[in-house]
Amino acid sequence: MNTLKAGATYVESGSTDHGIRYVEVAIPAIGKGEDVKIRVLQTKLVEEVLSSCTKGANLLIAGRLYMNRAVQGDWNYYLIPTKKIQVLPCPIQLNDITIAGGYWLSDNDIKSNQNAQERHNFSLLTSAPQQPLLSHTREDAIKFSITAWKYDADRILKQAYKGRQMLVEGYLRSYNGYVSVTVSSGLHTMFGSKEKKKENENDNNVKPANATEVVIQGETKEEIHI
Repeated sequence: MNTLKAGATYVESGSTDHGIRYVEVAIPAIGKGEDVKIRVLQTKLVEEVLSSCTKGANLLIAGRLYMNRAVQGDWNYYLIPTKKIQVLPCPIQLNDITIAGGYWLSDNDIKSNQNAQERHNFSLLTSAPQQPLLSHTREDAIKFSITAWKYDADRILKQAYKGRQMLVEGYLRSYNGYVSVTVSSGLHTMFGSKEKKKENENDNNVKPANATEVVIQGETKEEIHI
């Protein structure tokens, strides 16, 4: 699961090097950081609405978030609308994202957690319906960078282990164009056994013998079965 519902403003239309047409929208920043830039694909569901919008138009968007696997180095998020986009008379403060997938620590997560006291950074690998335009199949994993704070960080750090299924609700944040998800207080749930598997007892990065390989945005990472 990787669903987003948010208020946003129309920025501009464009297309990728592979000819994928999109409309870029900006979700207002929550707290520190920048507006979150998302590229909305112009599917038949929303093409009529988007083609009539002008710069600065207020929108209500909802759909699934993907990355463009067809282009290495394209770190933008793409929204596949699941509902018709609504044009609003005024801005709406809404930035809700729900992610469900397997817990995992990337090298960047481990590095950033070394000096963290009330924060825990981790990743969730999630599956999503195939999207030929973005070269995404059901076997591909989408990686989301997640940040939890204080009580949530402490609980996740104590109970999570590599591959454990989790669902988090939060909001998108952006720093220097890097988009991540911040967990809303208390809005996370874990599934499966509370006990770590023996091979993962002391190391979240131990690679199981039967792990397969997937490429996530130009990086080869082990796949978490979800």
